[in-house]
Amino acid sequence: MKSYSFKLSSNAVRGNNVNQQLYRWRILVTSLACLFSLHVVVTQAAHAGATRWIDIKVHNGHLLIESEVAGISGYSIIDTGAQLNAINEAFIEAEKLSFKKARSVKIRGVVGESLRSTYREIPVVVFGAPLNFKRLVEIDLGSPEIQLILGASFIENYVFQLDYPNERLRLITRDSVDLEAIKNVESKKDPEGGSPLVKVGLSEDTDAWLTMDTGATGGILIDRDLAGRLEWIDTFPKLESTVSGVISSGQMEHFNVPGVQLGPFRIERPIVSIPVFGESFELFETRTPLGTRISSRSTSKGLLGYNILKHFVVTVDYKAGHVHIYPGEKEADESQTGD
Repeated sequence: MKSYSFKLSSNAVRGNNVNQQLYRWRILVTSLACLFSLHVVVTQAAHAGATRWIDIKVHNGHLLIESEVAGISGYSIIDTGAQLNAINEAFIEAEKLSFKKARSVKIRGVVGESLRSTYREIPVVVFGAPLNFKRLVEIDLGSPEIQLILGASFIENYVFQLDYPNERLRLITRDSVDLEAIKNVESKKDPEGGSPLVKVGLSEDTDAWLTMDTGATGGILIDRDLAGRLEWIDTFPKLESTVSGVISSGQMEHFNVPGVQLGPFRIERPIVSIPVFGESFELFETRTPLGTRISSRSTSKGLLGYNILKHFVVTVDYKAGHVHIYPGEKEADESQTGD
């Protein structure tokens, strides 16, 4: 589920009540020798043409990197589910900034759509390098410490390797790794929205293409109709919650299912979220998009987010739609170890 609500001054990041009550994980690895070989290939290639590991913050399911806008330091979200780059309205207001305006655009979130202002010629620095965005859409991200959402035009420039357990990432040049040849997840580029799609086995006889969305804080989000065809709605105990997105809010139901398959990995008891009965989510509407996630021509049936990705090192070529994953392991903090 998409939710942009932040309070970075807290000492610890705590899971929401739904996750605390529902979530219990176990990943079953199949064909271990083959997977280890693929991991070695990806790692060796990454070292050959990659940046050093860059520390990030994982906060409420979002990947935050340090950024600088108009000379002001803060954090920005890496969001593989966003086709547009955006700037936080709360940040602009808190810092009393003024930028040149461009034409307004209609954007769609998981819940609702809205006409928003866009800005141009905004000085931005990410990874120590100045960036030039053609336009940044204004949206409300809550805390003014969050400056930007970095979407398609930023992410597609490199192959990204996201190490969730160790809260770090690195950028890999495309000429140093053939991700199409070694990917272990059936994946492709959404022909309409452009985001990476991954095939997820929801049951023994039902697969679904889901948008791999690093900006989504939940596990799996699908339409209520699909959950009904899988006979999940009346089978598993559910909890209900209100979910706030960048445009509006909506009601969702959440429940555990026995397991899903992502590439060679069986993921047990993931959380699945669906709209409550009668709730209409923009994500599942069929209409022509402007800056949208899923459109009438998209083959995506929902979102795959943080509560599944958090256990993996994910290598993604956004531009081509290729994805490789392997289970990550939290490394010991050398600064706190000794003889």
